[in-house]
Amino acid sequence: MRDHSNHIELAREEAVRRMLEASGFAGVVGNPEGSSLRVERVAVADAVGRVLARDVAAQFDAPNALTCALDSIAVRYDDFEGGEMPDTSTWTRGVNWEFANTGVAMPERFDTAIVIEHVKVSPDEQHVEIDAAPSKRFAGTRPVGSRMHAGDVLAHAGEQITPEVAARIAGGNVVSVPVLAKPRVAFIPTGDELQIPGSAFVARGKNIETNSLVVKMKTEAWGGEFVPMQVVSDSPSAIEAAIREACAVADIVVLNAGSLKGSGDWACEVMESIGTMICHQTNHGPGHHSSYAMVDGVPIVGISGPSTGAAVTLGFYLRPLIRAALSLNSAPIAVKATLVEEMPAPRRGGAADIQSEKEKKPAGEGRPPEATGPTDVFFGLKPMSLLVSAEGRLEVRPVRGHWGTPAANAANALFMMPSGGGAAPVQVGDLLEVEIIGPVY
Repeated sequence: MRDHSNHIELAREEAVRRMLEASGFAGVVGNPEGSSLRVERVAVADAVGRVLARDVAAQFDAPNALTCALDSIAVRYDDFEGGEMPDTSTWTRGVNWEFANTGVAMPERFDTAIVIEHVKVSPDEQHVEIDAAPSKRFAGTRPVGSRMHAGDVLAHAGEQITPEVAARIAGGNVVSVPVLAKPRVAFIPTGDELQIPGSAFVARGKNIETNSLVVKMKTEAWGGEFVPMQVVSDSPSAIEAAIREACAVADIVVLNAGSLKGSGDWACEVMESIGTMICHQTNHGPGHHSSYAMVDGVPIVGISGPSTGAAVTLGFYLRPLIRAALSLNSAPIAVKATLVEEMPAPRRGGAADIQSEKEKKPAGEGRPPEATGPTDVFFGLKPMSLLVSAEGRLEVRPVRGHWGTPAANAANALFMMPSGGGAAPVQVGDLLEVEIIGPVY
C-alpha cells in the first residue's frame, strides 16, 4: 500500500505563491521584458487581449495640420480687429469664411474658428451673419501635434490591448505591434476509463473525456494557446513519457491527475521521481487533490475529478500561471458582499465536508484528516449568485445546487466557506468576500 502520510497540503494562496516563485513567473508580473515567452508581431486589428512586449510609439504628428476643434466656420482673426465684430454683409464663402468641421484641417489662409451655433448661414450657403467674435487667434482650433508627436509612447510594455488602446495605437499610424506569445498550455488526460467524445460505441465502464474541452476553452479565454495531448493509460511509464513530451513543447502543462488514492493514480509518484512536487493536495473541495509540480523547468498543474469541479479549480491554479507568464496581475477578482440568504447545510459525502463532517460519517465513508499545513481549516467552494441591489449594494446568496448541476452553472461567484478548526458559522447579514467567476448585473 502506498504511503500518503507525507503528502504536502497547502492553502490555495500558498500553493500559488510557491508555484509562481518556482516557475519564475512571479518576477515577470509587470515586467514583460523578463518573460521567457517568445515575442511575435501581430496586426493591431488582431491584437485585442494581447500583451505588449515593448513600448509602441507614434509614427507621425497628430494632427499634422491646424485642425478645427468643433463644427464651425473658419475665419481670419485679423478681420476682427480689437475683438470688434466686422460687417459681414459683404463676406463671401471661400474668400472671407469657409465651413470647418470637427477634426478636419482648417482651410488654407484661415486661422480661427467660430462654432456654428453662433453663425447664421444664408440659404444659398454663401454668406453668414456672426453674433460672437473670437477671443484670440487660433480660437476653436487644435495645433499641429496637440494629440501626439512622432516618437510619443502610445502604449507601454506590459499593457493589455483593449479596443480603446488598439484605436490609440492605430491613430499613431501603427499597423502592427510586438506582443508576448500566448503561453502554450498542454493538457494530458489520464485514465484507462476515458474515451473520446463522438465514439460510435461507449464501452462498458468507460467515461467520456471532457476535461480537454474545459481546459481548452479556459486556456484560450485567459490568453493561452491550447496544446492537446492523447489520452494516457494508467501506467507510470506512459505517464512519464507524456509528461516529458508535454514539457518539451509547452510553457505550462495541465495533468488530469486523479485523486492520488486510486490504484491507477501514478501521476504524483511519477512527478516526484522526475521533478519537484510543490504540493500534492490543497485545503478545499471540490479540487482537494489539486497539485503542483515542476518538471524540466515547466510548471505542471494537476487537476482531479470530472470537469464540473476541475472547471472551478482551473481558475485557482491555471489562470494565475497564464496571467503571470503574460506579466499580468494574477490575483483573483474578489469583492465583499452582504449575505442575504441562509447558507445550505453541508452536503453529505462531498469533499466540502471532509473536515466538518468526518466524525458523523459511518466508518469507511469518511476520509481522515490529511492536512500537513499550518491550519486544519477546510474550505467548501460554494456556488453563489452575486448581484447589485436596487439600492446599489452588493448582495450574495447561495445557489441551490452543487457544482455541475444546471443550477450551479448559473453561479457568477464562489465563496470559500470555512469549516473545522474552530471556524465561525456564516450567517445572514455577514459581509463575505466572494470571488467573481461570471458577469454581475
